[in-house]
Amino acid sequence: MSSKKLFPNGEAAPEGSVGRHGNQRTLGIVLALSGLAAVVGFVALFNDIATMREQQSAIMREIWNIQDQHTAFQTDQREQQMALEEELHHLKDQVLQMQLKQEKEAEDKGPAGSTDDWRRDDSATFWKSAEVHRRSKRNSESKTVVILGKRSAAPTAPPAVSDCAAFKAAGHTTSGVYTLGSPLSGVEVYCDMDTAEGGWTVIQRRLDGSVPFNRTWEEYKHGFGNKNGEYWLGNDNIHLLTTQKDYRLRIDMMDWDMRTRYAEYNTFRVSGESDQYRLTVSGYSGDAGASMTDNNGQRFSTVDRDNDACPCHCSQWWGQGGWWFWGCSFSFLNGRYLRNCGNSCEVWQGVLWYTWRGSNYSLKSVSMKIRPNN
Repeated sequence: MSSKKLFPNGEAAPEGSVGRHGNQRTLGIVLALSGLAAVVGFVALFNDIATMREQQSAIMREIWNIQDQHTAFQTDQREQQMALEEELHHLKDQVLQMQLKQEKEAEDKGPAGSTDDWRRDDSATFWKSAEVHRRSKRNSESKTVVILGKRSAAPTAPPAVSDCAAFKAAGHTTSGVYTLGSPLSGVEVYCDMDTAEGGWTVIQRRLDGSVPFNRTWEEYKHGFGNKNGEYWLGNDNIHLLTTQKDYRLRIDMMDWDMRTRYAEYNTFRVSGESDQYRLTVSGYSGDAGASMTDNNGQRFSTVDRDNDACPCHCSQWWGQGGWWFWGCSFSFLNGRYLRNCGNSCEVWQGVLWYTWRGSNYSLKSVSMKIRPNN
C-alpha cells in the first residue's frame, strides 16, 4: 500500500493540506481574533462614556459656578441697596433735626411774622410728616424686614401663652398679628382663628409675590417678611415651637381659578441648626395629595447651603428658595412666585404642590400653619 494518507474515498490528500486538526486551529484563531476585536470595541465604548461623563461634570460645574456668581451679585446688590437706603434715612434724620432746631429757635424769638418764618415752620411740619410716613413705611416694608421683635399694635401674650392655640383658649377669636410669650418671647406671628376651628400659628405665607423667598441660610434661620402679608417665621422659631409639644401641620392652598385644597399632617417637628433643621412630618389627610410625605427626615437646604440628597443642588436649580429637599421634592412652597402662568410655568420653579397641580403650575396663595395636637 502507498505511504500517502488517503481520503475516505481512497484519494490522496492534496498538497499543502493540514487536515482536520489544522482546520480547527484556524477556526480557533479566527474566533480569538473576533473576541479580541469585541473587547477592544467595548473598551473604546467605555472610554467614550467616561469622557462624556467628564465633559458633563465639567459643564455642570461651570453652570454651578455661574449660578454662584449670580447669587453673590444679587446678594451684594441687595446689601448695597440697603446701605444706600440707610444712608438716605440718616441724611433725612439730620435734615429733620436741623428743621426742628430752627423751629425751636423761632419759637424762642416769639410769633413768626415774616415770610421766612412761615416757610421755616411749614418746612418743619413737612419733614415731621415725612418722618412719620417713612417710619411707617419701613415698619411695613416687606422686602427688607427681618423678623426680630414686637410691635405695640399686636396683642401681647402673658409668659404662658406660647402659640396661637393658647390665645384662642384665652378667648381671642380674631385673626391677626399677635406677640407670643415663652419660648418665643417678643416674636410676632399671624394667628389664623378662622380655619378649622382656629388657633393656628402661621409659620409661612405666600399671597402676592411681594416678598422674595430666594434667601440665604441666615435669613431663613431668623425669618423674614411682613406678618400682615408674606413671611417665613424662621427656622429657629419653628424649632423652638415644635419641640415644646406635639404639633400638627396644615397647608391651605389656592390656585388661580380660586379653587382651594388642603393637606394636614398629624406630626410636624423641626430639629435645631446643629441637625440642619431636619424635618419630621407624617400622618397625611386632606384633599390636595401627600406631596410633602417624601420630605420626612430631610435636612433644610438654601441657595448657599446644600444639604439635600441630590448632586444637582436642588435649591439652586429650583427657584433658589429654601426647603427640605430630598432629590428634589414633590412639594416646594418657597419657590418663585410666578403669578398666573397656568400650566405653562417653568417646570419645578414656582410655588408647587405636585399631587394637585403638577410641576409646571405655580399656586396663587399658600399658608403653612401649626397647632398642638392636644
